[in-house]
This record gives sequence, C-alpha cells and structure tokens, in this order.
Amino acid sequence: MVEVKNFSGYISNKKKLSEELGKSFDVRDDAGYVKAAYDKWKEGLAEHLQGMFAFIIYDEDEDKLVCGRDRFGNESMYYHVTDDGELICGLTINEILDSGSYKRELNEQALELFLTYSYLPGSDTFFKGIKKLMPGYLLISKDKKIELKRYWRLEYKGDTSKDADYYAALVNNALNEIIDNWKIEGESYGNFLSGGVDSAYLAALTRPKYTFSTAYDNKDFDESGLAAKSAELLGAKHIGVKVTPEDYFGVIPEAMKAMEQPLADASTIAFYLACRGAKEYVDVCYSGEGADELFCGYHAYVRRLVNLENPDYNSAPVETYYIGNTKVMSEKDKSKLLKNYKGDLTPLELARSLYEFDENTGDLTKMWMCDLNVWFEGDIMLNAEKMSKANGLIARTPFLDSRIYEIAAQIPTEYEASISESKIVFRKAASHMLPDEIAFRKKLGFAVPVRVWMREKPYLNKIREIFNSEYADKYFDTSLLNEMLTDEYLDQPDNWRKVWCVYIFLVWYGIYFG
Repeated sequence: MVEVKNFSGYISNKKKLSEELGKSFDVRDDAGYVKAAYDKWKEGLAEHLQGMFAFIIYDEDEDKLVCGRDRFGNESMYYHVTDDGELICGLTINEILDSGSYKRELNEQALELFLTYSYLPGSDTFFKGIKKLMPGYLLISKDKKIELKRYWRLEYKGDTSKDADYYAALVNNALNEIIDNWKIEGESYGNFLSGGVDSAYLAALTRPKYTFSTAYDNKDFDESGLAAKSAELLGAKHIGVKVTPEDYFGVIPEAMKAMEQPLADASTIAFYLACRGAKEYVDVCYSGEGADELFCGYHAYVRRLVNLENPDYNSAPVETYYIGNTKVMSEKDKSKLLKNYKGDLTPLELARSLYEFDENTGDLTKMWMCDLNVWFEGDIMLNAEKMSKANGLIARTPFLDSRIYEIAAQIPTEYEASISESKIVFRKAASHMLPDEIAFRKKLGFAVPVRVWMREKPYLNKIREIFNSEYADKYFDTSLLNEMLTDEYLDQPDNWRKVWCVYIFLVWYGIYFG
C-alpha cells in the first residue's frame, strides 16, 4: 500500500501524466497524480512531474518514506533526525517544532550568514538540526538510513546556432502552449501586476479579471499607476493595495511567524499585504517569479558587462566575489557587531558550494547559476510561498514550468543581457503580446519605502526598543546597534539594510525564542 501522507503545490502536466499513466484524476487531485506516478515509476516519479510540488509518500510494502521537492523550490520541505535516529519531516518547520521530538536551539552560524545575505540559502535552517530538502532532491528513508538523491540539476546548454528572434518566438509559443496547464476551470484568479514587463506579460497570457499591486503615498516608490495602465490595456480591473507605514510595521510579527525563518527582503512584508488584499477578491493569483532569474533580468548582469568594457576595471573572476543579488554586511561588520562571531563559513564559501561550472563557463552564466541556486531559492521563492499561504492565497508561477527553463538554458548569454539591456530575449518574446512601451520598459524592481519610514519617530523608536532588548544584548554589541540608528549612519547608502537585517532577526527571534 502506498499513501501520500502530505502534499503541497500544483502539478502542471496532468494531461501528459494521464496519457503516460493510462488514467486520469480530478484536476484538483494533485496528490492522486503523485501517488499514481510513484506506483508506476517509484523513486523516478519526480522526473515525470512538472510544476510546484513537495510530497511525503509512505510505501508500506517496503516500509520506506520518500519525500520530494520541485526543481526550483516553489514548495518547501524540512526534516530532522533525532538522537535515536527517528526521522521527522514536514512541509513546514512548525510541524517539526510541534512534534515534541525537537528541542529548540538557534543555529548561530545561520545568523552570521543572514547578516550578509538578508536570508539563509542552503540546506541549513535557523533551527540547529533542522534541515531543508534542497530543490531537485528526493529524501529516501528506510531502516533508519537516509539517502539524499538528486533527480535534477541546473545546466547551461547555450546554443549559438539560432538568433535572438528565434528564441523569443520559441519562448512565446511555449508559454502560450503551457499556460492553460496552469489553470483550473472555474477558479477565481487574478494576477500580481507591477510596472514591469514580467507581470504584464504573464497577465497577457492568463487574462485575469483582476490585477493587484501595492500602492504607496510616496510616489518615488509607487508603481501602481503604471500597473493600472497595463491592466487597462489588458482589460483587467486593477486593485492597488494601499500600504501605509502603520500597516507595514504592524504585520511584521505575523509575517515573520508565517515565514518561519527571518527574511529581511523589504518587499516581503509588502507582498504579505498584497496577498492579503488579493485574497479579498480571488483564491488564486499568478505571479511572475522566475523571469528575472531564467532570463538574466537583474542589473548586476548589465553592471558586470559595463565594468568589463572599462580598461581600468579590476576584472576579478565572478566566483571570487559574487554571492547572489544581495550583500549587506561584510565579515568585518559582523565581527564587530556580533558577540560570538566565528566566521567558520563565509557567505562566499556557502554560495560556491551551491553551484558548479567548468573552465569554459562565462561570467554571466556563473552569475545566472549562482542566482538560481542561492538567491532565488533562499529569498524569492520562500517569500512567494510563505506569504501567499499565510493569507490563504494560492500563488502560481508559470514562468517556472521546467519546459520554459529548457528553452532559457539554451539561450546564449549575449542574447540575455548587454551593456544597455537586460532580459533581451524575454522582452522580445513579450513584445509578441505587449506594446513596446511595456515590453522594453527598464526594470523597476519592487521597491518599498521602508528606508524612509524607518527614520520616522514612531518606527525608529520601535527599532530602538528591540535593539536594546534582552535578546539583542545576547547576540549583539548593543552600543553599536544604537550607533546604527543615528542620522550620520543612516545617511550612508544602503546602511538602512544593515539595520533592517538586525531588526527583522530580532522580531523573528522574539517570536520563536523570546
């Protein structure tokens, strides 16, 4: 007897699976497809599944547990092995914390890494002894022995025999072919929509009734006007979810509780509020995660190419400095700030352990691999999953269909980014369905005015209070923490991120250890 003990996610290739399995299930019965796939392919099942998934299967005949996680980390999976060899696993960390077989202990090495990354990549968690199953892996447990089996890995297959227009047509055709695989008839759905090309292209594909974005009084950060124009063009009603500093700071504790680990990406809390606003209208929301990562959309790629054009630029190999899209504190910063700094594992060492390349791999490809294996799984996908689920909203990410990845992995990097433009092929693909003013609009990001709000007295006082708390004193030099709240310190570019990392950690710590 085989039982799917737990499942989360959405299987997007149900039609193909039905043909391969010789039977079909209710389209909402994703677990039924997973069970049938295991019956047919046993431990090879994950290679046949497309979409977002994490599953725990118990095979009674073999007295074996098989756990799996999708290729890009849309869905989470955690596990812990007790002193007597018992395996406890769950789709959330809280399932393990509530099991009664785990004694809470902070992983202090995670704190050191977090202060640089603003999130925690890799297989460790903030809870000592609780591990994360990495994307593209199975965990197989039998006779108190655990095997981690990798069924998929990221590979670059750049093919220069075709031009950029060819790949753009390939991407657009593939997206139009697969998009219905990501829908279920009768569902109420909408789209998250910013001012950029990714979300607008996805909305053009899904044709939602509603679109959603955050809206701010501070116009330097507000993209809701651009989003509303895109929505009007696509025939959707746009809902701007107003975010005030009171709203933002007020939900941080509940958002960090739902996140289970600290995540100091300022957009996390804004996305939590966007999900809450969207849930008032729809049950499912489509989101554009994956476009920047698969198609080289970040400014860092363009900056690297611009720097290489400068004869005075010290062109150090990418792998000697690049750790992904964020780098907040240096080792020197942390050695001064932390009372028990060890530096046993540096962020660069961790990043390098998570992706592989050979001597023929180019700079942009190395950055692409690093971002997908480090930043994307550790920050972007964790944010999308946890914040949507916390609000009872189902978030789906069609750009992460592995059939789209297979095309992206073939595209030569010179068609992905140049000294003047990012996401070249993706933008060309989007221009098949969007006007050029949207398809080729410069990347805006998902900026949040937290750097402005945190200097206002009510919120600065919130930060100051927790910086002087008992548990801040346990880990940090609180005199230095207070210096970080001065105007002189905060006037320096990006110093607000250092303050924010410490603040988010302490809020999270108060929830789980306070």
